[in-house]
Amino acid sequence: MPVLRWNSTGITVAGITNNSGNADNQLNFPTDVKLDYEHNLYIVDSNNHRIQKYLFGALTGQTVAGNGTSGSSQYQLSYPLTMMIDSNENLYISDTSNARVQYWPKGAVSGTTIADTTGKTKIIILGWQQSSCVFFENVLKHSRKF
Repeated sequence: MPVLRWNSTGITVAGITNNSGNADNQLNFPTDVKLDYEHNLYIVDSNNHRIQKYLFGALTGQTVAGNGTSGSSQYQLSYPLTMMIDSNENLYISDTSNARVQYWPKGAVSGTTIADTTGKTKIIILGWQQSSCVFFENVLKHSRKF
């Protein structure tokens, strides 16, 4: 049995410590992280309006959703907040400023809106329930399952 010890100083595994930006090795206000089944790291890079994927052991990420520019087209995200990833590496992204959830298939250059709200109500993705993605909107006042 291995002996584990907490490292109180931390180890940077993505981005550059104290250096935000929009290069492939930089992040700007990351808000969520997920791992896929191959231990690749997905990061919601909110202020860069994109999702970055870091292959296991890589020092730079690749943009897998969004194009780095805030907007409301199917190719863009605007201050994404959270995301879920399914077993096929498809992404479900809460596109906060657009008040929608984007389904972004693996390898796609654009997403599809699968849930939205009227106005600018925030949508937050919290998890899976019986193989369906559950979205909570309006800061947990309502929920929907898709």
